[in-house]
Amino acid sequence: MEYVSGNIFLRPNNLVKAGDGVKGDLHNFDHTTFVVHGAVHVKVTDPPGNTIIEGDFVAGEHFLVKAQYLHDIVATVDGTQFVCIYSHRTPQGDIILEYNGWGTNYQ
Repeated sequence: MEYVSGNIFLRPNNLVKAGDGVKGDLHNFDHTTFVVHGAVHVKVTDPPGNTIIEGDFVAGEHFLVKAQYLHDIVATVDGTQFVCIYSHRTPQGDIILEYNGWGTNYQ
């Protein structure tokens, strides 16, 4: 489930077991990821394939993933939840202040 909150979009991700994760995900916009429960190991790679970030983040910590950077997020403990947080977008990818129903812009 995803949430609209004012001028931002929230996408919670629940990782039930250590080792569960999002592998090789990328977006056409920057987004912040906030760890709510548990802990994750993150690897962010730029378009040429260089590792930009690799590390562990625990509940209460966050990290920024730049547009078009491949990111793997893997739970290191059971019961992990993280939330991706980003601005609303138009079909062209421009930032807007209100959700306009264009769900494909949030891929």
